[in-house]
Formats: sequence, C-alpha cells, structure tokens
Amino acid sequence: MINYTLPDFTVNLGLNLFFVRLLQERPQMAREGVAVTSLYGCFPGCIMNGGRTYLRERTSPATMERTFAIMAEYGLVPRLTFTNSLVSEETLADPYFNDICRAAARFGGEAIVYDDAAGSYLRERYGMPLVLSTTREVADTATFNDLARTYDWIVLSYNAHKDPAVLGALATPEKAEIMVNEFCVPGCPHRAEHYRHNSTDQQDGVLRPFPCKSGRPDFFDHTPGHPVQFTAEEVADTSARFGISAFKIVGRGVVFATVVEALTYYLIRPECHEEARALLAREMRRS
Repeated sequence: MINYTLPDFTVNLGLNLFFVRLLQERPQMAREGVAVTSLYGCFPGCIMNGGRTYLRERTSPATMERTFAIMAEYGLVPRLTFTNSLVSEETLADPYFNDICRAAARFGGEAIVYDDAAGSYLRERYGMPLVLSTTREVADTATFNDLARTYDWIVLSYNAHKDPAVLGALATPEKAEIMVNEFCVPGCPHRAEHYRHNSTDQQDGVLRPFPCKSGRPDFFDHTPGHPVQFTAEEVADTSARFGISAFKIVGRGVVFATVVEALTYYLIRPECHEEARALLAREMRRS
C-alpha cells in the first residue's frame, strides 16, 4: 500500500478532503494501491512550527477541535509540523503550542520534529508518535538505523531518497518516509540556512523573505529519472522493491494550482485527471 500524507490541514483542508472523498466514493479513479492516511501542517502563529513560516491570526481551541474532528470523520490523522530548530524550555512551555498539542492528542495526532528534546517532550507529555523531519537531513543508512530506535518514522533526505544502496540497507523500511515532489535543487547548499531562517522568523513573528539562491525546479517539469522528484510509477516501484509505504506530497506554502496538480497526479489515474479537475471546479463553484 502507498500511504500518502498531504499538505495541509489549514489552508488546503477543503482541497485535501475533496480528494479523500473522491478516493472513497469513486475508487475506480484512484491509482492502484494509493490511500491518504494523514494531513500535515500547523495552525498559524505557533512558535514551534517550522519548515515554512506561517504567521497570521492564531486559531481558537474550538476551531482546532473542529478541524481535527472533521479529519477524523474521514479517517485522517493530523501530523503537526513542530520542526522549528530553535527549541528551548520556553518554547516548549508556550501555552498556544500546548493548546494545539492537547487538541491533536485527543484525535491521535502525530508530531513531525527536528529537535530530539521536542520529540521527548511530545511523546512523554502527549503520547504522540514521532516523525523525524527531513530538516535533519538523514541521508545514510547507519544514521537512519540508529535513529529508528527512537522515532516511529524518519523522512529521508531528498538527496538520498532515490538511492537504491540506501533504501536497500534500511533495517526498518516501514519507518522510512519519502517526499515525492521535493522542490529544492539536488544538493542545495542553502537548505539548512533557509530552514533556520524560517525558524527564526516563526519565533520572532516576522516574515523576512529568503530569496532562493539556487533556483527552484517546477513540479510540472518533473520527468522519469529526475534526481529528486518521483514519478507515480517510481513511487509504486520504490514501495514494491524496498517495502516503503509512507510517502509525502510537498505543498505547504506552494501556490494552489501546483498543489492541485500534485494531488491529481499522484492520487488519480491518468485517464481520470480531466474528470477529477472538472469535479473539483464544480465543487469550488458551490463553495
């Protein structure tokens, strides 16, 4: 089975639920073996959010509860992007962050983390399963196998997640997660700096642009054999060959049309793409 986690449960909640309903109600349109099991993201203004800076007005506990309850109706688990790299006792004690944790924990929430102390806090206090973020850049088998003793899943570095030597030597491939449409150029030397920049902005509550210095390939340009991005066929082959079932579609902070294209491409059979887009357009006109 190919289990996808989708972006995200705030900005794109309606879009994601449309595709989940489509897979449930019209299974003949779904790519073979594909399922959606979780949505990842965070509510705006959370000091522990990372990866993408997400400010805006904070969300009320009632809205958090309602969001997670809607997801639960579709059998979806929330995955919280607590991947801020600037973790301290003060950030872990933040009331709003802990409000999110309490709400998510009631619905089986899982946490994506960069920092080991944050992971320990979330597991011990809220019983959350842990995903080690791609921001840790786990790119070799020995590191993966060591960290797999602590984490429930580990998102592989995009620089190694198509390497058969790495994938074939994972002691617990069921704990590996792969990002199928990563936007960074292979070997980007500014990635760590960019993530730290976003962590600082999130904690300061200020959005300071970080111009991409390496250039970003567009999703629509991905082709078979791309060093970073996967075709749908490569996803299926990787799952079958290496026993990996967890895959992630990248899309937080990405323009709506690109997210629609990614979800359509990875979840829906090619011959049904136009029908899926037409159904989505009809749904959007109603809402």
